[in-house]
Amino acid sequence: MSGIYAGARPSRSEDLLARFPVVLALFDGAGGRMLLHRPGLPVEEAPPVPVVYQYLKALAHSAVAVHEIALRDDADSAAPAGFADTVEQGLTTLPDLSLDPQAAGAATAVLAAVRAFLSTPRTPGSATTEELEDFGRSCSPHVVTLMEKAAAVQVTHWMSVLDQWHILLGPSGFDSVHAAVNTLYVTRRKNILFTVLAQYLGEQAIGDRLLLFETPEFTTTPEQMLDLMTRVVADRDLGRAFFGHGQVMDVEILGDAAVHAIRTRMRQRGKTPVLPTLAPYDSHQWPWPTDPSSGSAPADLYTATALHQPRPPAD
Repeated sequence: MSGIYAGARPSRSEDLLARFPVVLALFDGAGGRMLLHRPGLPVEEAPPVPVVYQYLKALAHSAVAVHEIALRDDADSAAPAGFADTVEQGLTTLPDLSLDPQAAGAATAVLAAVRAFLSTPRTPGSATTEELEDFGRSCSPHVVTLMEKAAAVQVTHWMSVLDQWHILLGPSGFDSVHAAVNTLYVTRRKNILFTVLAQYLGEQAIGDRLLLFETPEFTTTPEQMLDLMTRVVADRDLGRAFFGHGQVMDVEILGDAAVHAIRTRMRQRGKTPVLPTLAPYDSHQWPWPTDPSSGSAPADLYTATALHQPRPPAD
């Protein structure tokens, strides 16, 4: 099965790209990438997020480095001195970024706080919890300001791109867009690219045409994303044929059988199983579909199969 299945995917990808516009949104440290595949046309990659986003984000994150440096007990490490030099350079060159006054003020405050902490004599690794918390409190309002500025740049950019693609595809074309976003665990629930795309594709696309793929890495490739989207869409044909609903195959197919086994074994042990509530397969909740009333389809493999009875024999 695996060999046959893998061999069929290239033609499935070609079929997907021939039928639908596909948007791939990939995380990276520069604010993300978005690529648009249109049937019969070369792939189009959107311009990158303006570089000021990276500066704002780096300035905000500089305070995080202090926390890590303060906990190190490696007296021979050159990291503190090297980072102190970087902070001094940042303070000197900050005017070159031409930030607005609020962002410039927040950046100056964060870098000054970092410099003050690093210049305080202390034994490596001896910073107390109270010192670190006081430092965090002094930085946090300014870090929040910098992150707000960075997010505004990022969101404005991607919404402008999607405005243009909406015009390019037209309403009917955009209504058939299939989109996928990759996410690491920490960015799953508040994924920026996914949330921006949801504003354009709508709630009804979530879990149907708008997919969130969790990975163990911050970055992945467009080819891997497209391959995974192809697998999901192709498996929906299998789900409809075998179980009566396409999205049965969107989740671990053995999951419902395993839940049944867990319930049975926990009952034998006189214990209450720890299990989530089940949402219907057509639920558009995200990031976790758990509301039983959020759709009209079956919520588990057993219900779907019971409804998907063989057709009566022809007369």
